[in-house]
Amino acid sequence: MSAPMARSIAARSVGVPVSAVLIGTVALQTAVPPFATDMYTPAFPRVTADLATTASLVGLTLTAFFLGFAAGQLAGGPWSDQRGRRLPLIVGGLVCLLGAVGCAVAPTIWVLVVDRVVQGAGGGIASAVARAVIVDVAQGDQLARVMSVLQALGGLAPMVAPVIGALVITVAGWREVFWSLAGLGALMVLTAVWFVPETLAAERRHGGGLRRSLSGVGEVLRVRSFVGYTLVQSFASFTMLAYIADAAYVLQEMKGMGPIPYSLFFASTALAQVLLSLVNARLIGRFRPRAMIAVGLTTSTAGVGALILGVLLWDTPLLLTCLGFLTIMASMAFIYGNAGALGAMRVTHVAGAAAAVQGVGGALANAISAPLACSGGGRTAVPMIAVMTFGALVSILSFRLLTGSSNGHFHSHGRLA
Repeated sequence: MSAPMARSIAARSVGVPVSAVLIGTVALQTAVPPFATDMYTPAFPRVTADLATTASLVGLTLTAFFLGFAAGQLAGGPWSDQRGRRLPLIVGGLVCLLGAVGCAVAPTIWVLVVDRVVQGAGGGIASAVARAVIVDVAQGDQLARVMSVLQALGGLAPMVAPVIGALVITVAGWREVFWSLAGLGALMVLTAVWFVPETLAAERRHGGGLRRSLSGVGEVLRVRSFVGYTLVQSFASFTMLAYIADAAYVLQEMKGMGPIPYSLFFASTALAQVLLSLVNARLIGRFRPRAMIAVGLTTSTAGVGALILGVLLWDTPLLLTCLGFLTIMASMAFIYGNAGALGAMRVTHVAGAAAAVQGVGGALANAISAPLACSGGGRTAVPMIAVMTFGALVSILSFRLLTGSSNGHFHSHGRLA
């Protein structure tokens, strides 16, 4: 057994029970990105006119948010390994709240860009620390089940956020969207204060300054199986984001689907992932998490194959294209939570740093996938297909070559069987 694994098994939590309230609170802390993006993007034209700026600069506010989100995770996760979870979690919510307020009152586009970085950084801190809290309190199969439930709850946010954003913009303006996000930040702080106890015992914390704390990032990157599972997660997300970014062009402009049928189909794919994430949570214990990942990767690859036939061959029916998209989205239910749990269990002694690396890996994959996939616009789906194929291939290779021969099943105390 490796030294990191031995330390991970020896260093467990302070006995905080895994409750529905705790899971709900953690889900709220990790819901910032979909709400901070999906609620806001419909207001882009109004922001452009109100701040007398350009569409490209307004688009920069999205990039700014995700850069802040990545930086916040890299700082917040290792910081929580050093100082404990509770304080960084509360600080992350406060920073996110202040950033949202700054966005709501921003007088110029550049102030808005800066405040979006702040908002993203706060959300990143809260997200990384919240995931570390779950690793502290859950073990083995229970951790995989909890992560699947979190994936299901997280899948609801992209479905709800655009509706809320549209309602706010309809009755008010774009600044009110950020006031709504400020309310979300306040709720993050209050729930963290009320419902999240300290889950990292003092003897498990790492002393020293920020440099010593950040060394945990380097440590987890030296654990081969952790890196493998993180790559599985990240490139599965890379594949999925290609669908999210380019589906509107493919289905509406290339396949002739109307806006309302497209919206209903898009919602159905998200719902499929939510429901199958709950199914995955129920199956953990009966089937090994590693076996579930293999099923997900196989299914995702089959979905990409269906899209190659349904999109690149023009005389094929719309149904085949829709089936490919639905299969890819649904397959993520068996990949993301299980890979995250199996990776995190190898480095629980630096759970904050591990959560940061996992979060940043996903964020970078998403940031790269989206512009590449939609570069063909409504003219060609070849870039999207290429992105999906590459993501599926790297996920499979990472799983086969880097995650080891362990069967990925845990006993109740967390030790690998």
